[in-house]
Amino acid sequence: VLVVVLLFVCVTLHEFGHALTAQYFKIKVTNITLLPIGGVANLERMPDKPMQELLITVAGPLVNFVIALILLPFTLFLMTLEFGSFPSDMGDFWRVMQRPGLTNLIAYLFATNILLGIFNLLPAFPMDGGRILRALLAMTMSYVRATQIAVLVGRLMAGLLAVWGLVTGNISLLLVAFFVYVGGGAEREAVESRAVLRFFTAAQALTHTAVNLYASERLSRAVDLVMNTYQSDYAVLDLTSKFIGVLTRPRLIQALQSTGSEGRVVDVMLPAESVPVVTPNRNLAEVWEEMASTGSRVVAVKNGAEFLGLI
Repeated sequence: VLVVVLLFVCVTLHEFGHALTAQYFKIKVTNITLLPIGGVANLERMPDKPMQELLITVAGPLVNFVIALILLPFTLFLMTLEFGSFPSDMGDFWRVMQRPGLTNLIAYLFATNILLGIFNLLPAFPMDGGRILRALLAMTMSYVRATQIAVLVGRLMAGLLAVWGLVTGNISLLLVAFFVYVGGGAEREAVESRAVLRFFTAAQALTHTAVNLYASERLSRAVDLVMNTYQSDYAVLDLTSKFIGVLTRPRLIQALQSTGSEGRVVDVMLPAESVPVVTPNRNLAEVWEEMASTGSRVVAVKNGAEFLGLI
């Protein structure tokens, strides 16, 4: 149990290396997910420059190598103290690691951090090595093309890892191969979509036939609209047509369960102060990043004080 806990600590420190470097470049980290096969630090947006992505990515394996460097003198000292000398080859080293005790624990952590750092440097996108490859390629070509090449290389690596896992019976390698194959494709689609969205503005994405609700209306009016239109989120206006909030589908469902259809829209809406605002000339890639960073399902498009609509 102690070994597993310490392994997760090493993985966590690896992800903190990514996270702290990202924060240095003013990129927030929404969360860190720990998995049996490693971890993922989720950034609210992609780095602006390839060099930033390179430094953020390298920081993770570098943390593991620094930990191994710190543990190296302790490993040498304890092994020499207990066995008279440091193991002469890897076979002896692994046999030492099978013996219980403090020496075994320190040696295990030393070897684990070395292997963790090296394994993450494999060019299997979206693992660290693949992201490093993408960053280097992006210095000489478009980000989309660099991502496509990195994903292709990553999928070739995933195939090799899967074959190796089948031959050796290592289930973990099969999981890693699956993660690389699926994760790489999802990342490529996100980058390609973001590249396309940069050519369109928020004003172009507005639905000018969208229906608005008024603060004085009952929830039954929203229910009628949901049942008869494809619209799921509604801007709420006051009697002077000023934008004061949004009634989202989740809020509507929750309100119907608690207050019924006779409840008032104004009592359950999301206030305008809690809705992100963008200008009509912002491109949709920036709107997407705004929604991702705030966790909002809608943004209000306003030209000064004039409300234009919702995305």
